[in-house]
Amino acid sequence: MASRAWEIAERLSLPLLYAELRARGSGAASAFTEEMLSFGPSAEQHVLLVCPQNVRPGAPLVYFLHGGSWRHGSPGDFRAVGRFLARNGYVTALGGYRLLPGSVFPAQLHDTVDGMAEAVRHLKEAGLPPGAVVLAGQSAGAHLAALAAFDLETRRLRGAGDLPLSGVLAVSGVLDLEVLCPDRSACLLVRDLMGGEDGWEQADPARFVHGGPVIPVLALHGSRDPLVPVEVAASFVLRANGAEGDHAVFAADPKGHHSDLLRVFFGTSSLTPTMLAWLEDVIAP
Repeated sequence: MASRAWEIAERLSLPLLYAELRARGSGAASAFTEEMLSFGPSAEQHVLLVCPQNVRPGAPLVYFLHGGSWRHGSPGDFRAVGRFLARNGYVTALGGYRLLPGSVFPAQLHDTVDGMAEAVRHLKEAGLPPGAVVLAGQSAGAHLAALAAFDLETRRLRGAGDLPLSGVLAVSGVLDLEVLCPDRSACLLVRDLMGGEDGWEQADPARFVHGGPVIPVLALHGSRDPLVPVEVAASFVLRANGAEGDHAVFAADPKGHHSDLLRVFFGTSSLTPTMLAWLEDVIAP
């Protein structure tokens, strides 16, 4: 009953949340500059680059991937996220990727890696090479961010194997498919992403993080998330740290559900200070 109540709360909050997201991303960009970068033939393969005014070489880059069940959304819908981070001194690239049902996995992962590489290349050509790169995302976007960070072979094959990453920020992330989907036939969203019930191991961030590179992780999650249970993020962090590590950190909003954790990028969440302090820490030389 409690889970059902929070599922209803999630659905009722979405119109207000996305109205606030649009409002915060509207208006002239007087405090920063915005630029659209294309990295493929599809209209979905683009990056919205949001930079603070007077950005200097070495400024950190946050590459953010939007949520939407791999089916909905675009970088422009999440412009408010880029503007919030830019106000806090971060160059932000809002990455687009090909969506369902037109494209199935691994198209989304390839676009994540290619878009990030294009953003870094563009900044270098502009004389603004980033001093640090953080991969970030919300919900399905957090899944892609974590996968792109820890699937080193895919990054190598896409020509981005030598790109150093300073951290992974996952908000309401789909981070452990085994925990999320013990019965694959019941996980329709992931089945749609994968085009069936086979090959899920190649799309499971938890499979790559265990024994993978030591990259700092901050996983933010709502304890009452009815869509992606909080245990999914907690399991990923445990796998990342292994027996002795402490580079992966988990922080929960005890009253939070799923999409409302986007408020960390509005500055109105109790987890916003945690996120900003973590970002400042991982980009430090």
